[in-house]
Amino acid sequence: MKVLFAVWELAPFFQVGGLGDVAKSLPKSLHRLRVDVRVILPFYKALKLHKLQKKEIKKFTVIYDGKKEEVVIYQIHFLDENIPVYILKNEKWIDIPSRDTFAFYDLCVYEILKNNHLSWTPEVVHCHDHHAGLIPLLIKHNNLKFKTLLTIHNLNHQGKYSINVIKRTGLDHSKCRVIQWEAKKKQINFLLEGIIHADLVNAVSPTYAKEILTEEYGCGLDEIIRNEGQKISGILNGIDYDSRDPAKDKNISFNYGVDKAIEGKKLNKTFLQEKLGFTISDEIPLIGFIGRFESKQKGLDIMHKMIRRVNLQKFQFVILGQGEVEWEDQFLWLASFYKKNVSYISVFDKRIASQIYAGADFLLVPSKFEPCGLIQMIAMRYGTLPIARATGGLKNSIDDKINGFLFKKYSSFELEKTMKKAVEIWKNDKKKINEMILNAMKKDFTWDKSAREYIKLYNKLVGNFDNK
Repeated sequence: MKVLFAVWELAPFFQVGGLGDVAKSLPKSLHRLRVDVRVILPFYKALKLHKLQKKEIKKFTVIYDGKKEEVVIYQIHFLDENIPVYILKNEKWIDIPSRDTFAFYDLCVYEILKNNHLSWTPEVVHCHDHHAGLIPLLIKHNNLKFKTLLTIHNLNHQGKYSINVIKRTGLDHSKCRVIQWEAKKKQINFLLEGIIHADLVNAVSPTYAKEILTEEYGCGLDEIIRNEGQKISGILNGIDYDSRDPAKDKNISFNYGVDKAIEGKKLNKTFLQEKLGFTISDEIPLIGFIGRFESKQKGLDIMHKMIRRVNLQKFQFVILGQGEVEWEDQFLWLASFYKKNVSYISVFDKRIASQIYAGADFLLVPSKFEPCGLIQMIAMRYGTLPIARATGGLKNSIDDKINGFLFKKYSSFELEKTMKKAVEIWKNDKKKINEMILNAMKKDFTWDKSAREYIKLYNKLVGNFDNK
């Protein structure tokens, strides 16, 4: 089985969000399951090769905006796996991301496939999010034989650009039904094109795959997605167990595994309380939040209302996040007035994040919507129980009152009610809470599990593949 990953970010070379982690971890697991997987992405100025040597393997030209543009293909390898990574260099359209970058990148991938510039032919082109959304369209429009899978990581990010961008690719859009429909608005929706033209589409959790069929979560595309429903499925993401291991994590003060989880978490909690200037006490619940400050998604409003309303003398909160300035200011204000009970850290730091995962009793994940979510999985790996809204991947990864706590209605009162119920169990039923901690740590979120599900989708496209 040969699979080409088309993606715009890849940890640790260039990363903006969780997609970079997925693009790193999923190919590693597929590779271990004997899939010949390779990755192709743009070569931005910001891309860091970490002293890896790049090898030029091909120069070619594409016609973009009516002009010939030279593109150089370089090859590197993953830091810890022998997986080829191709990076595409063009100083005009790729160096710095712009509205043309992804159209140009998608056109380059198409030309590479068409002309076999890699001297290697994939059976499946696995496209990720709107950044690679034109690739299925270009393949179908030009009758290439490659099969395509589009993975939707977040439907909210659709890639809407001027119709002139698609014209610059040289695509004859008069023959494309969806592009004609979009042309009425004088814009092109990259993700929409991918959904329509890909052979199969999957979302990053089974629940999110169902949610995007509805008006509430469909982001204006629900009617079209429902029409394509027969080819849409959901696969839950995983996490990298090698880099997310409390028994080996060098960023935490006391390492621990399942056998010493309760003792290890107590020691890490004491360390974190002291570091944050909190009262050192095992009688006060320490509750964390780690995430981007995106008000449309992350539930910042209901979390902020809840924290302001509760008796802060009975709780300790540590908030690690950055993003929208108004919310940074709101939480900074809270922390400045309640220094003994609220700590806000605005600069993301992996070391502090690990210390929160290891030292907190609970982690808040009050998302309005969450396609998959990784922080709840990482928290559970470290034995920290998530308090989360039952949406998207949160619903698929957390078993209520078994390895975490869930609430349904998007409301600060529901969040508060669930948090207080969790704390009540934590205070009065240590046997139950310790059992939940162990359940959380034993939950299987390895990427191998997800990779096997992706292999099933690849098999639907190109026939049976035996990875044994």
